[in-house]
Amino acid sequence: MTRLFIAVLCPCSLLLAPSCNPEPTWETKDVEVRMDIKNISAGFVECEFSTNKDAYYLTAICQPWTDFNPMANQKQFMQLALDSAYAEYLFWRNDLLRSKEQNVAPFSSHSLQYGLQHHFFTGLLPEEDYWVFCFPVDPVAMKPAGQLKLIPVRTLTDSKMDIHFEYRIKGAWDYVYPVDSTGRINEHFPYIVTTRDSLTLAADSCFSIEEVALYFVLWSTERFLTPELADVHYGVYAVNNDGLQSSEVFQEGHTYYTALSGYDGSFKQTTIYRFVWTGDSCNYYFHDTDPANIINLIQSE
Repeated sequence: MTRLFIAVLCPCSLLLAPSCNPEPTWETKDVEVRMDIKNISAGFVECEFSTNKDAYYLTAICQPWTDFNPMANQKQFMQLALDSAYAEYLFWRNDLLRSKEQNVAPFSSHSLQYGLQHHFFTGLLPEEDYWVFCFPVDPVAMKPAGQLKLIPVRTLTDSKMDIHFEYRIKGAWDYVYPVDSTGRINEHFPYIVTTRDSLTLAADSCFSIEEVALYFVLWSTERFLTPELADVHYGVYAVNNDGLQSSEVFQEGHTYYTALSGYDGSFKQTTIYRFVWTGDSCNYYFHDTDPANIINLIQSE
């Protein structure tokens, strides 16, 4: 049987965001999970979830099952979803334990939601039907603890987002601003960003330094299409390239390429920026408002 469920933050699995509270209390009786569909586009669905009591709950999205009515078979549907989430958790946990990771999150904090949650289900297909659903969970008994809430949605044929990116390098920090046609930062547009050292790119490829930009476009696209390798961001994104929060540590005199691409059913406004890092005084600000500009290499002004 193929996997039918898609996670909130990682479209290839049902594993969900960890709770911000490491030791929450929870209820298992008379719990109701509320779900509000905030936005539907070509490649994502934006939702908000909350509960009437402090409780754990599972949220997910899947394409409709043929000849199956989940509302008429709630217990079976919820248990299958919960079992699927736990199976994914076991694979994740075992991989960490095999690599001698000692601090492994329990199932409840790794794979279930808690409290008010604002989620984007990403990696969806345009013009397709989906079920968005949620239900409370008893994390000890590993059983559903309430009623199923399910809303059918259909994604749009094409993205309705009008977006471009403003990108800044200041010292060892990257700043990404997704801006809409009114000039305001768009908090609801999913995008992916990655920065690579040209020397690393050249070492990883058969291309010369002069051809590294072309290689980066191909490499980045492949990375974007692999959800477990790509972090999807919303709103303003800032990251310190000190080796802890980024795959590249900026080194003085090195040339870097940053690929930015929105993803809403298809890639939107894919842009490549180039800069030379000169230390803490390095400051670049890139502004691109041309939606037809697929590859844009901008050097320092």
